[in-house]
Amino acid sequence: MNTQETVTSLIDAWKLMVGRLPGGRIEHDGGLATIFGHVPMPFLNLSAIDRFLVEEAELRAVLQLAKARAASCPYGSILALAEGWAPANWQQTIADEGLAYVMNLTGMATNRMLPPRRPAPALELRRIADVATATDLALINGHAYGMPQEMVHCICNMDLWRDDSFGYVGYVEGKAVTAAAAFPVAGTVYVALVATLPDLHGKGYAEAVMRHAAEQAQAAMGFERIVLHASDMGRPVYAAMGFEGTTRVALIGPQH
Repeated sequence: MNTQETVTSLIDAWKLMVGRLPGGRIEHDGGLATIFGHVPMPFLNLSAIDRFLVEEAELRAVLQLAKARAASCPYGSILALAEGWAPANWQQTIADEGLAYVMNLTGMATNRMLPPRRPAPALELRRIADVATATDLALINGHAYGMPQEMVHCICNMDLWRDDSFGYVGYVEGKAVTAAAAFPVAGTVYVALVATLPDLHGKGYAEAVMRHAAEQAQAAMGFERIVLHASDMGRPVYAAMGFEGTTRVALIGPQH
């Protein structure tokens, strides 16, 4: 994925997900897409810089706009900046503006996943069809990313889940252990909310549930291309599944 596709798909995916939340509000102008669910979960309060910034002054202007919009939200938010579109001194600039690097995402895509490298683990896969399964997906993501239950409570409901969305939870002996989702985004299958309980990594659970969600979505949507934004931890797994991409997006938040 090039930088344009990486950023556009991120913005389009967040517009779809946040647009389904009752308090969702979207502003997209001034070089900044602000997509706020106005919920306690910072990942659903996202601003993303949508263009190449040549000069430091341009970056500072967009950062000021992002901070002004963040101030209108009572909860924490994050800012996404594609590193290839940032001036050379962007790290110092964000520090000067009271912001700090949080984590990286890498835009990745494939038109065909490679076959599994090992037998699928024993999982009972349930499609999200009620509040109970939606809550299981939310809590698994909370545990995986270190978010308390009250932070993910905003998606312990059916707001995200419609007939065109393919969220799945994997269970072992009745216990929810892994989850993933696929949404229709701009003619692609967009994979999100992939997570496994921290003490159960290495068993192939995340790959199995994500692969199932993506394949079910492909068949239903008729889309071939699968797109995602990988954490540094997840990137090697996705690469082994046939996903390609090198464009990195820095997620930025307030200094603590």
